[in-house]
Amino acid sequence: MKKYLPFLSVIVMMTMISFTTSSAQTQRNPVLEEVTGTWCQYCPCGHDVMEQIKAAIPNSIMIGYHGPPNGSDPFSYFSGNTIITSFGFASYPTAVIDRVSGIQSRGAWPSYMNTRNTVPATVSIDVERSFNKVTREFNATIDFTALTNLNGQFKFNVILLEDGLVWAQTGNVGAGCIGGTNYVHKHVVRDMMNGALGEEIINGAWNQNDVITKTVNRTVPHPGGSGPDIVPDSCHIVVLVYKVGTPLASNAEIQQAIEMILVSPDYVATATSMSPDIIGENNTPGQYSIILKNEGLLDDTYNINCTLDGPAGWTGEFTTVNGTYPFGQIDSVQVASGDSTEISLTINPNSFNGSGEATLEFESKNGPGIVGYVTVSYVTTTGVHLLVVDATEDGYASMITSALDNFYTGIYGVVSRSALQVPGLDLSYFTMISWSAGNSEPAFYPEEVNNLQSYLDQGGNLLLNGQNVGEDIFDPSGQSQFAQSFFNNYLHADYIDNIGPSFFFTGYTGDPITDGIVYSLQASAYEMDPDEISPFDANTTPIIKYGSGPSINSVRADDGNHRVVYFGVGFEQISDNGSIVDTLVTRSVRWLTEGIILGNPVGSGVVNSYRLDQNYPNPFNPSTMITYSLAEDVKVNLKVYDVMGREVAQLINETQSAGTHHYNFDASALSSGIYFYKISAGDFISVKKMTLLK
Repeated sequence: MKKYLPFLSVIVMMTMISFTTSSAQTQRNPVLEEVTGTWCQYCPCGHDVMEQIKAAIPNSIMIGYHGPPNGSDPFSYFSGNTIITSFGFASYPTAVIDRVSGIQSRGAWPSYMNTRNTVPATVSIDVERSFNKVTREFNATIDFTALTNLNGQFKFNVILLEDGLVWAQTGNVGAGCIGGTNYVHKHVVRDMMNGALGEEIINGAWNQNDVITKTVNRTVPHPGGSGPDIVPDSCHIVVLVYKVGTPLASNAEIQQAIEMILVSPDYVATATSMSPDIIGENNTPGQYSIILKNEGLLDDTYNINCTLDGPAGWTGEFTTVNGTYPFGQIDSVQVASGDSTEISLTINPNSFNGSGEATLEFESKNGPGIVGYVTVSYVTTTGVHLLVVDATEDGYASMITSALDNFYTGIYGVVSRSALQVPGLDLSYFTMISWSAGNSEPAFYPEEVNNLQSYLDQGGNLLLNGQNVGEDIFDPSGQSQFAQSFFNNYLHADYIDNIGPSFFFTGYTGDPITDGIVYSLQASAYEMDPDEISPFDANTTPIIKYGSGPSINSVRADDGNHRVVYFGVGFEQISDNGSIVDTLVTRSVRWLTEGIILGNPVGSGVVNSYRLDQNYPNPFNPSTMITYSLAEDVKVNLKVYDVMGREVAQLINETQSAGTHHYNFDASALSSGIYFYKISAGDFISVKKMTLLK
């Protein structure tokens, strides 16, 4: 079973962090830029030399470029990896010191670094920066000050490094270059944040004490290849200034460089829901507990605001140490460094059926731009016929809801897997449950299986998609071995093996779900590692095979009591996933419910109720489509707000006719972040969240 990097427990919700680093020193911080590779048998020896240099020269900066670009090494996929060819690297491991040494073998590195450590810096670097873990946006304002009179063209690089990456490393034991399966990689370049060769500071005379200010705005990308995603808490930022010259390896002297952690220790906060999402009766308020913790080094004060996206008639309130407030009102709470405060949140359906979610947002008063949020959901046990379960913390269930928005006119509800961990949960009202497993481990918890089995025993229908479900249940190292009977007797599948890197799939001719379907996988979500399964009994029909077969990845089953469709990959992995997933979800819903969900014709275009859909795409840059439905001619007001409830855009303010309407929202004038769009149409009010990533 392939494992992922054990850096952190899951961070439920994180803030933007913002702070200033000022280091107007003349001491040079010498820079070693190495080319390395997980496939390279002598590279562990190079890493050892770098560790020895770091111990001897603590202010030295180590940068590791994994190559060749887009090669077999998963860390060779990073924006700006053309820097490797710009240097002219050909042998591994080799390095360049301060861009004046030329390409050197590891034996020469210590001498060059010692020499460069004694050369005074000619530029100082002051950085004010922020990073938002939710949107992955990095912003920096950098002051470059000449410490002596300079002349020429000068550029600066901003480089994102990550430590603690556990990945297999080839080694040469005989040469003392020890690799291994659980090798820990350090100072790995994950992104050249302003390009391989950086950006210009000045071209010409740069007089002593002259300050030049530059800004960098970068959304940290998800790296390509088959490697792990970037973990911000393990990352550092390097800013370096060099004088442009040719060749880059020996005639482009670095004037100064500084290294800093990506995440500030001063103002850091987390907000975590301590309560599961709720599936309850429409006359029972849902109670939630949110813990806001100040994890920074300094005391802080936070503005608290709550919003509700739910059916007309639903209400909500939140309670802090200062009192109880209706949703929409702002309160401020003080939290000392290392302490936390509890915020109680209530959603009251007031006997109205439906599905909704409440979002608690917080904003630091002392750290401008430091924001975060937590969302909790409530779904009534009546009036909602399709339940969508997001069993990951990556929002992969949005693949299901996006597909449903294109054809399903009924009401669906969305909850996290926590809602199904309540013992003895009654799910019998739902005609169908969709479960998005992603690549989560464990695949299931015991109460989830108990509740799903009880639901299917009562004639329910299940759509499941996810990778490594069978492996986690049947592999000796798996965490869900208690679910083997569920896998066999309810999913009606038998686990064969983890098939590994096979990424081309075809449907079965004539099958009501997969006829004419062909797709491949992509590694943008996580490492591709699907299961091979087979039908467990006569009630089971294979629906997706690997290539031309005979190996099977997905099945459907009908035992006369319940129906199941089980896809052995996560929909988020499917290339061109929009249209293909839409087709698979539409056909699966039709087959599972025989085309009707309690009187709502699947695919019916009749508009008989008010509705605000999730914007698409989401996240977006810079435009997204907002779709809504009106049951009658009515005055419509559509606005956009930021996370603190400030109006940032008026989109519609006019009377519109009954039916479905679309509005293309262009957010070019807004900065990256979380926003809310709110519709008011008569008595109908609804709010949804969207994320702008630039």
